[in-house]
Amino acid sequence: MRGSSSISISVVVTRWVLCAVWMLGLASLASAAEPKPRERSYWLHASLGLFTQRNYFGPDFPETPLPTQEEVRNAARLLTGPYAANRLYLIYHRELSLEDARRLFTWWRQACPAEVEIVPALVTQMYDRSLSPVFGPDEMASLADFFHDQINSQHAAIYDIAPDRKLGEAAAVLAKRFPDGVIRLGLQPGESLGAPFVSAAEDTWSAFCHGKANAQDWQQPGFGADTLRRWVRERNGGSGPIAWDLIAVAWDYSATARGSYPGYDDAEKNMPLPEGRNRAGAALIREVAEPKQWAGFSSDLYILHENSRSAAHDGRGNAFYECLKRGEEYRGYYHVPLDEIAGIYREMRDGKE
Repeated sequence: MRGSSSISISVVVTRWVLCAVWMLGLASLASAAEPKPRERSYWLHASLGLFTQRNYFGPDFPETPLPTQEEVRNAARLLTGPYAANRLYLIYHRELSLEDARRLFTWWRQACPAEVEIVPALVTQMYDRSLSPVFGPDEMASLADFFHDQINSQHAAIYDIAPDRKLGEAAAVLAKRFPDGVIRLGLQPGESLGAPFVSAAEDTWSAFCHGKANAQDWQQPGFGADTLRRWVRERNGGSGPIAWDLIAVAWDYSATARGSYPGYDDAEKNMPLPEGRNRAGAALIREVAEPKQWAGFSSDLYILHENSRSAAHDGRGNAFYECLKRGEEYRGYYHVPLDEIAGIYREMRDGKE
């Protein structure tokens, strides 16, 4: 009897172990099969500054003040809540000191839910005539170490909205610290995506803007939908996945009969993207993009802030970053397309896309 009992216990234990291994295997397979969520990202300055020209347009501009920690919390709550972001590209170009930047990015990381990715987005060359470097090699090395160790060990981004610019020595230093994870923020249509970049968020402004009415203009041959479709097809089979830019700020539609480019980009005159255009563009992208090449969607909130600050629209006190700092959802001149983008993001977040 004692031997029989021992055998029974052995059988039970063996079956339990086999069952546990089987369950672990199923869990592993389920985890491997679960698709990675599509990107729902925004680009904006970490500093949330009313003005952020220093070391962007050149060195001779006033330093941007450091926001308060409460202002960062307010912004993070809105962007990851009603605006439904799962990734934030936080732009930085030494508009405030390196010491303040470290404090600031730490506040952002603390304020955002753990599942929301914070990606430092650095401008490495200024937009002045001499393409002045924003960071020295030692500054970038120290900053890259901080970002890697404290903010995001996988990804950093280089923000550049001009095609094929030389990105400077600082970009090489950043790429060395993030050898498999540098993202190009602001890739231009037709521009190649090569080393050190593994993926990108691509500018789509002219394609989304071209056409005053959605059905009568934008979707007609030779207008914006045709252009967007061509750009997406060109990236299929490319070297890295693309997050496609959804648009809040369009150009001035009052200057032409059917919404062609007016010949200028003027913050005093730029108008909201027509209602329904982002949804139509998002549907087109989903239809045309190869799944492995479609990272998701992104949206440039820096340009929204710059245009909303205009006295012709919302003015300084109600500019977009100012609303974020106060913890107020933006209800200004461009709110309809922004709300549409946020609605698309919420549907993606909730599995209703």
